[in-house]
Amino acid sequence: MAAVTDISSTIGGTRGDAARKYPPLLAILVAMAIVLAVLPSALNLPQSNPTQTLEYAPVPPDDNSDSPPEGNFSSLGLGSSSGINGEGAKGGKGPGSGPLASLPSRPPLGGTSSDFHCTGSNPTRQTEDPLAPPCVPFFDGDNFGATYQGVTGNEIRLLIYLDGGISYISSSDPTPARRVSPSNKWYDLYVDYGVSDPEHPPHFLVDAFKTWQTYFNARFQHYKRQVHFYVYFSENNGGVTSDERRADAANNFAQFHPFAVLSDATEGYEDEYLKAMARKGVLNFGSFGLRPSSFFQSFPKMIWSYLPSVEQQTESYVNYICTRVAYQGAVSTMTGPDLINRPRKFGMIYTNDPKQQGLRLAADIVKKGVANCGVTIEAESVMPQCCLAQDNGEVPEYAGRDMADFKDKGITTIIWSGGINGNYGKAATGIGYLPEWVIMGDGLLDAYYPIILSQNTEAFDHHAVTVSPQVLQPGFEQQRCWQAYREINKATPDPDLRYACHYYYNLFQFFTGVQVAGPRLGPSSMDKGFHEIPQHPSGNAQVPACFYLPGDYTCVKDAEAMAWSAQDRPPGGNQAGCWRVIEGGQRYLPKDWTRAEMGANLYRPEDPCNGYTMSARFNLR
Repeated sequence: MAAVTDISSTIGGTRGDAARKYPPLLAILVAMAIVLAVLPSALNLPQSNPTQTLEYAPVPPDDNSDSPPEGNFSSLGLGSSSGINGEGAKGGKGPGSGPLASLPSRPPLGGTSSDFHCTGSNPTRQTEDPLAPPCVPFFDGDNFGATYQGVTGNEIRLLIYLDGGISYISSSDPTPARRVSPSNKWYDLYVDYGVSDPEHPPHFLVDAFKTWQTYFNARFQHYKRQVHFYVYFSENNGGVTSDERRADAANNFAQFHPFAVLSDATEGYEDEYLKAMARKGVLNFGSFGLRPSSFFQSFPKMIWSYLPSVEQQTESYVNYICTRVAYQGAVSTMTGPDLINRPRKFGMIYTNDPKQQGLRLAADIVKKGVANCGVTIEAESVMPQCCLAQDNGEVPEYAGRDMADFKDKGITTIIWSGGINGNYGKAATGIGYLPEWVIMGDGLLDAYYPIILSQNTEAFDHHAVTVSPQVLQPGFEQQRCWQAYREINKATPDPDLRYACHYYYNLFQFFTGVQVAGPRLGPSSMDKGFHEIPQHPSGNAQVPACFYLPGDYTCVKDAEAMAWSAQDRPPGGNQAGCWRVIEGGQRYLPKDWTRAEMGANLYRPEDPCNGYTMSARFNLR
């Protein structure tokens, strides 16, 4: 702590004189230094309600060791923005044009230091979301000013990095050209862009992020700071390369000098951008599913994901297979009549698409994992390209050949380790082959997106189960994301809000990290705060177990099982076909799956359809 260091150095510099002239004073000063060093201080902990007991609280590091790799703060260009730069990050001066000290005092976007209203009880929380941290309603201490790059005494810079040129086909804008996101353009969300450029309003996602900026600033504690959003859409030139991602990172850092970036790049090579930003000391947030734990550990404290690592997700899936499928020797009720009561024989579907490294790693882990509990894979099908949702054309040769091979070999149970492909169901239906399907949810296969499974009603109906890290989503207006957004903005049409809701949990994770880090904000304090979150299992089908294990930088730790029903409709859906949760959406940590027959207790009337739909991140090709 800076205060303790200053006191200690003063004592050390005058030790001889003080010992000779004022022995009692020296003893008192030494004792005070020791007390300050070992006890919590108002300088490094928020001043919360003294009657409140927090489950976890901000725990900043013991020293101010965080420092950006590019030099001291005075050299960073963190000046104020002059407004929207139509030339984009690669062409204009941007906000990084002045010294750190020149940042103006911004009008507050949300609450002040004393008007955060706690919600709930035991403990009271920052928002109505059950994942929200315990409420810190008041802070009036020292926030230490510029504690890290992109941080001042009144501001925290957050950059939203999105792909340009993406068509949001379900958005509300009737003009197809305006559904496409801009290319190489950035927005300062402190600016009232509606007044600045009324003839050319920005993409609807810009308005959505401005709403989120207001909501999260109003509801979370930031210790006298406001989180300042910038949105940058990358250049769309018909493709993207790893060099272009690294160039974007360099330009974004030079222009914005953010504390953190929320990345949502769907067009490939996102990891190159993340790594480049991490090397510059910028924290990264997003739903980086199916990344290995080594990816996060190679940049400790710098890359955080809402979704689990590939090892954590496959552990849940493998344990489900071992406890609910493999231990039961014979098939019961989930296959066609010609396979019921036969001894289980396993086949496996996976992809070797070079662009899908996460899915390829998942397949390797699953193979080894199920082998350890006695499962023998007797037939395999490798899809050469993922992810193909469309199944309304001619079935490719590999799908028809491999489903015929599975049927000839008497495969009763297909392990599908992720990677959407609509051709397998069509091929199986065409030859009257109705095995069990045990699918690992990958954000697409576990969604109700209708093209995936509903067109193959006979192949999957009452024959398919998925193990998914997603939570049970009720009707859209009952979802916490919708309710949070509507606190601020009641005008955005629901089709656009569905896209905006994709970012809710990623932003929630970031703002939680800022709060639990305490006033001395930096990677170390955020890391320590996240790892103070208790390791509790979920008690709510709509809330994941979210905590951080040693050396772990991902939130979700559990999963649910769901069964496909071709007749039922998801909440708010206009087409039949949905995943119905099993056991009311009971969520299991990886080692907590209990031994039971997979086909038991499926399709109970009280078990609802899940409203989770395809994530906006995915770009099907």
